[in-house]
Amino acid sequence: MKKRDWAALAAFACAAAGLRVLQCRTGFDAAGFALRETVPAAVLLPAVLVLCAVYFVLAARRLPSRRDAAASLPERIELHSTPARACGVAGALLVLADAVLSARGQTSLAALLLAVFAAAGALAALAAVFSLHRSGTVQGVVLLVPVCCLIAHFVFVYREYSADPVLARIYIEILAVAALMSSALELAAFAFRDGSMRVFVPISALGAVLSLAAAAETWRGLASALGYAGCALLELTVLAAVKKNT
Repeated sequence: MKKRDWAALAAFACAAAGLRVLQCRTGFDAAGFALRETVPAAVLLPAVLVLCAVYFVLAARRLPSRRDAAASLPERIELHSTPARACGVAGALLVLADAVLSARGQTSLAALLLAVFAAAGALAALAAVFSLHRSGTVQGVVLLVPVCCLIAHFVFVYREYSADPVLARIYIEILAVAALMSSALELAAFAFRDGSMRVFVPISALGAVLSLAAAAETWRGLASALGYAGCALLELTVLAAVKKNT
């Protein structure tokens, strides 16, 4: 991405995280219902997310589509930058920490399975970072592991929140997991020469912004906040590894 795109991404991420913190602290009563007095924050946050999506969709129009070129992963992604590699390793370790903390003292089978899936996804992401650094490519099955883990996480989150009547409380996490799932799927598609940078870059950028907004939710526990922060770092890693001549 160009420098102005990184500046825009930073601005959108800071705005989304800040507005979500404000909304979490002042937008709900003790019972968890939305307060009418905090309408500005509740309206501004979706507006920021829409602007972010529109900006990166328009910015990605210069990138090749799936129809233009069936490129492999090494032709589109190049992870040689030390800061980007460190960012990816840190992100994978944060997700792994989320899995370990979530599993401690847990008696629910569903929650334990979710922690196992998170650990598997983190280890696969870590393996992908090192593979990209060493050989410039990753086996397709390694990239498919996070996709499967995120699908399981999406189903779990959606079922958990299906009975919650307050959409303002739950929509950020649902959108974040959906964006992460779509981003991981599009990245894995490059291993099978079916990826599109015109699709991947906007979804990945939106996934990073939504993940940071989810991590900023004040009611979220440490484990979950670390996990979403780690996902945001992994999205930034791949965005930083996109070849400039793409």
